[in-house]
Amino acid sequence: MTNFRNSLSKKLTAMNMLVSGGALLIAAVAFFASDLITFRANLLTNTSIQAQIIGSNAVSPLIFNDARSAETTLSALRASEHITYAGIYTSKGEFVAGYWRDTRSQPVQLPAPGAEQDQFSYFGKGQFELVRTIVFQDKPVGFVLIQSDLGAITDRLRTYGLILLSIVTASLIAALALSRLFQRAISQPIMNLAAAARLVSRKKDYSIRAKPPADPDEVSLLVAAFNEMLLEIQTRDSALQESELQFRSLADSIPQMAWMGDSTGSLTWYNQRWYDYTGTTPEQMAGWGWQSVHDPAVLTDVLAKWRAALSQGHAFEMVFPLRGADGTFRQFLTRALPLRDSKGQVVRWFGTNTDITEQLRSEEALRQTEKLAATGRLAASIAHEINNPLEAVTNLVYLARRQPANVEKYLQLADHELDRIAQITKNTLGFYRDSVSPSSVNISEVLEEVLALYTRKLQFKKISLACDFGKDIAIFGYPGELRQIFANLIANAIEALSEEGNLCIRATRIASEFGNGQRGVRITFLDNGSGIPPADRKRIFEPFFTTKKDVGTGLGLWLTLGLVEKHHGSLRFRSSVQPGRTWTAFSVFLPERPVAN
Repeated sequence: MTNFRNSLSKKLTAMNMLVSGGALLIAAVAFFASDLITFRANLLTNTSIQAQIIGSNAVSPLIFNDARSAETTLSALRASEHITYAGIYTSKGEFVAGYWRDTRSQPVQLPAPGAEQDQFSYFGKGQFELVRTIVFQDKPVGFVLIQSDLGAITDRLRTYGLILLSIVTASLIAALALSRLFQRAISQPIMNLAAAARLVSRKKDYSIRAKPPADPDEVSLLVAAFNEMLLEIQTRDSALQESELQFRSLADSIPQMAWMGDSTGSLTWYNQRWYDYTGTTPEQMAGWGWQSVHDPAVLTDVLAKWRAALSQGHAFEMVFPLRGADGTFRQFLTRALPLRDSKGQVVRWFGTNTDITEQLRSEEALRQTEKLAATGRLAASIAHEINNPLEAVTNLVYLARRQPANVEKYLQLADHELDRIAQITKNTLGFYRDSVSPSSVNISEVLEEVLALYTRKLQFKKISLACDFGKDIAIFGYPGELRQIFANLIANAIEALSEEGNLCIRATRIASEFGNGQRGVRITFLDNGSGIPPADRKRIFEPFFTTKKDVGTGLGLWLTLGLVEKHHGSLRFRSSVQPGRTWTAFSVFLPERPVAN
């Protein structure tokens, strides 16, 4: 009977141990699965964030076709060992710059991109790639492609398998040897092991270790395997923390200020450049504290647009001033993109602030320079226009002295010529004197004023001029800037025309521009000049691009496009260089009233 009780006790002890071991095994499997899912999600999220950062920094290189700057942006990926390839492409899929972890030098072909959000795909053995659309001012300007491997997950899975195998083996050995141990000697170490597992799961502290039994036995093997598992997890966790540290180092090294926020718009993290520029602390910037460094005059517009982006889940882009630590404001291009989960829900926002103060100053200086240069180019035409009436006045005064009986007649004619000189002068002053706010402008009158300044050039080249713009076509705009637009396009047409060429100018009201319901005026300038070669058509609106090497500055059409866009209009052109049928047509659309930003 005593032997039965001892046998039953041993069997019950063995059964209890097996149950405890099975529960521990299930807990370990669940723990490993949860850890792998978290590890994989963090890896994909970090890759997505790196794609966001690279995309934000690639806007300027893509716009200015600067491959060297794009390569510099990609060089920061050397710290991410899991990335095997990264490339920047134009909006047409053309390769711009790339980064390879190995010795390859051939760019990867860009797959057909999807929506603006991340596009993941998997291939090969533990490989995946991410394609991200790069957007500037709500328009795609290119793509960033990142290829990475899941080797870290595979290694972790292999390690967990070995650990589970060790746990199972140790559990079986312990169960078979339980008949030689007393129940208390076995159950207490197991309870200590379970307690250590619960403590690790609750605190997420992988430095905790289970206390081994006093005497080496099978249970001590199980405890040793558990502690070895914790050591491996601690090592992997340290590697993950190191990867996060590398991400933060990358975020701190970029020239932009960067930040992240939750789905509600509350900002939770800034890179060091933000604090260096603003002179603030993390406590001051927590949540919505960023409002304190904004210009109160524009903060209301910023908040309205930011809340609209939050509610609709679309990208945010805006230019506004931010106050630095020295109290001065500088202009920043701010872009923010939503990060979504597998269900498409926004879980996080990532944004950057790029200082464009000097860029804006340079562009404004170029605009003013080109305006003055254009006025100077008109000087010769204006001199010819004024010279003729001055000669007439001189002759009429001479005749009035010689023929006193006809003095009144000659003085009236002289007064008429002086009025013509005054009108030419007034038209000329309109090129650089302008109102600070839009006003009603008669397009027909402005076109006639500009054409009056080019009368001599048109007559000198014997150009046939056909005009069709009525007498009562008006919009709200800036008169001086509209004169600049028309003068640039007319001057370009005259320069492109040979002698006895044809120039047609037409202005008409239209009810809708490209079906968007926007009423306005379309002004077309058509000439049968030399035409624009196909190789030059993609670049004619670029600053400093010119085909007139000796006299052109390359800023005329760039400035013209900027002035048209300031009026919220559009500028398009078509051209032909077919022999015997050369022509060019520029079409300007101007809305009747300015559109609110």
